[in-house]
Amino acid sequence: MAKKCKILAAIIIFGVIFTFNLTAQNGWTREDLQGIYMEHLRQEGYLPSIDEDGDIQFKVSGDNYFIIINESDLQFFQIYMGFSLTAFSIDDLLNAANSANRRSKVAKTTISSDGKIASITVELLLNSPNDFVPVFARSLSLIRNAEGIFRSQLRDIALNREVGFFEY
Repeated sequence: MAKKCKILAAIIIFGVIFTFNLTAQNGWTREDLQGIYMEHLRQEGYLPSIDEDGDIQFKVSGDNYFIIINESDLQFFQIYMGFSLTAFSIDDLLNAANSANRRSKVAKTTISSDGKIASITVELLLNSPNDFVPVFARSLSLIRNAEGIFRSQLRDIALNREVGFFEY
């Protein structure tokens, strides 16, 4: 009987802790998340602002980046950057994006359906929203690396076309 009581007590304690953690986690508001992201960006010397969607916008080397706010999934952290594309076929763009995805860690390069926009994101699962701090700089570096690979692939495609060289 004592063993059953100990097991029941452990189950109740675990249940209370689990329920408390869910309640605490779901207690984060959009404003809370905006605050922790903006505070860190300011400390790092960036000039963040809140865009019309409520996401955090900041610049790195003249390019716009966004931390996407998702208060319904507090473990999900995403940094996004996008840029316009011209003069390439959708097949060339997809091949360059696939190459960047194969050679990049964590970063994901995608092309809009009309082939006019490339976006590169880093998407991470974190225990807590505050856990983005130690991985933030590396995340930016991974995006820049994926962008470099993508643009390099496009340059190679353009050069191969100029000299009439095609790989089959």
